[in-house]
Amino acid sequence: MIDVPPQVVVFCPLPPKPNGIADYFAEQIPYFSKTTKVTVVVENTHPTPKGISANVTVLHLEEYMWQQHKYASVPHIYHVGNNPDTQYMLPVLLSKPGLVVVHDLNLHYLIDLTNLSQGDKSGYTLALQNNYGESGVVIGQQLSKFGWKGKFMPHELMMNASIISAAERILVHSKYSADKIAALGHKHVKIVPHHFSPAARHYQSKLKMQYRGELGLAGNKPVITSMGFIAKAKQIKAVLAALSDLKKQGLDFTYVLAGQCKPHEYDVYQDIADSGLSDNVIVTGFLNEDEFFKYMLASDFIVNLRYPTGGESSGTLTRAMGMGLCCVVVNIGPFAELPDDCAVKLEWDENFNYNLSNELQKLISDRHYRVQIGKNAQKWVERTHSINVTAQAYLHEAAKLQDNTSFSASALNNRLFDYLPEQQILDWQSKNTISNDACNLWWQANLLPTNVTAVASISNNAVHHNSVLTSLLGYAHDQIHTATLNDFNVELSENLYPAAVVEGCLSDLAVAPVKWLANLNRVMAIGAKLVLSLHVPHKLTTEYSLERKTIKQLLVAAGFSVDKSVAGPLDIDMNLDDAPNAEYWVFSATKRSWMVNKNPEVYNNGASELMWLYDKKERSNQIGESNA
Repeated sequence: MIDVPPQVVVFCPLPPKPNGIADYFAEQIPYFSKTTKVTVVVENTHPTPKGISANVTVLHLEEYMWQQHKYASVPHIYHVGNNPDTQYMLPVLLSKPGLVVVHDLNLHYLIDLTNLSQGDKSGYTLALQNNYGESGVVIGQQLSKFGWKGKFMPHELMMNASIISAAERILVHSKYSADKIAALGHKHVKIVPHHFSPAARHYQSKLKMQYRGELGLAGNKPVITSMGFIAKAKQIKAVLAALSDLKKQGLDFTYVLAGQCKPHEYDVYQDIADSGLSDNVIVTGFLNEDEFFKYMLASDFIVNLRYPTGGESSGTLTRAMGMGLCCVVVNIGPFAELPDDCAVKLEWDENFNYNLSNELQKLISDRHYRVQIGKNAQKWVERTHSINVTAQAYLHEAAKLQDNTSFSASALNNRLFDYLPEQQILDWQSKNTISNDACNLWWQANLLPTNVTAVASISNNAVHHNSVLTSLLGYAHDQIHTATLNDFNVELSENLYPAAVVEGCLSDLAVAPVKWLANLNRVMAIGAKLVLSLHVPHKLTTEYSLERKTIKQLLVAAGFSVDKSVAGPLDIDMNLDDAPNAEYWVFSATKRSWMVNKNPEVYNNGASELMWLYDKKERSNQIGESNA
């Protein structure tokens, strides 16, 4: 049996933040506290938490950063949602591996908040590159140059790769999300159902008419409710259209939109007016917990449509089903996993609007139908969504985290590297005969940092490489991991390196350039520094155009960004009659993405072919700091 940890640090908003994740975790805290000391880190501007036990330590982010070392060996849990309330935790999450609870598989908006929403188009392009490699760069360039951002791009591009690859372990609420993350190669994904809220026990369905009276709802006609933020993806427009048709057929009802509007995203009042339902629709605005439950139990059934799906699991849906209410959902994503007899599941196809209208009519007219589905749902939630079980599952997963006492300075792939002073290189060069050996351009250009925990040294001249790395750059022998050019992908396959220096020949790339560079990608961590030194022969047989410019393009296709390149002959002897025959190209690059384009444009061979490499590595084997 896996023990629970004696202490955890949890990054999550808390009540009174109007945030479902805040409410969700606040409900779990008493169950955590039975066995584990809980420290919660909130954003610096977070209001004073309410309803949190005095034995829970609450720190603002700034307070946590002051004493980060104190918590270095404590398991960290991060609750990540696609909203601004979880933005504050990203720099820590990306530098301290932990258990990441992915509430929303689609994190496009969250990443957007860190860059594009602040006017930082280049940062947004970098984030796109982190997630989608060369194709992400193209999308970012289109945005910067033309201001183009596709209408559905935030739904199509989930932007979650950086956070997923930074996590040591991941917890999700659905098989849908688990499968999507596993497809990216993450080996430690746990499914824990969204728990049923203990607070719901304080409310009773038999008091429906009392609640209606308190809320000013009519007691003599069906009440239909959609709960939560009023957004386009909730398909409110489709519901209004269907209800408008039913009203014309003589049906009477009240439709409650029990949640907060997002007027910048969706003008729901215009659609209400256009549908002729102004007398039938109530928009409540934000609800406190008491109002939330009363509106829910005052309802006859709940319409909880989501399309497109961001992979989210709905806490509102779990609460409604657990309280015995019939719910209408779109049969997609996590909602498709609901048992067929526990909800009305509509296919998203050309008949969606027609089927929605039919089901709403049946649910309004047939009380027995909706009550039976609600009873089935309640029994299922009682069997599978116990908060005792889910809270323990969280702690069991946290207990599996490795004791990682070091923190990285990385955040969203922007890591600070240290380099030698130029004079130190010149002094060393004047005193060491090794400086006259072949391939000295990479270290003369001062491209390899001095402050990484390990360096992959890839060449057929290990003695020279190791001498420079130890004598000039100050690395210890046990920090240098040596491999040959032919088999480096095998020899270094056990780890992911924060830096690599490669000495090869352009002919090494000649047969399959992207494949060769992708093998470098496989042995390097996200954010790692690559120094690639290539000898340029006078004659080279290859079907590809291997020029300095195209090498840069190939590096981008292989998941790198090129920071700098230098070229030149080595140690020209002016007494020789012949021109020097030893030219080298050296590229300084940063590993940005696991996404590789196997068939880039420079191949002149048709459409791109994207491939994700992450499944070739175990995240737990990574050497040194997390550089995601």
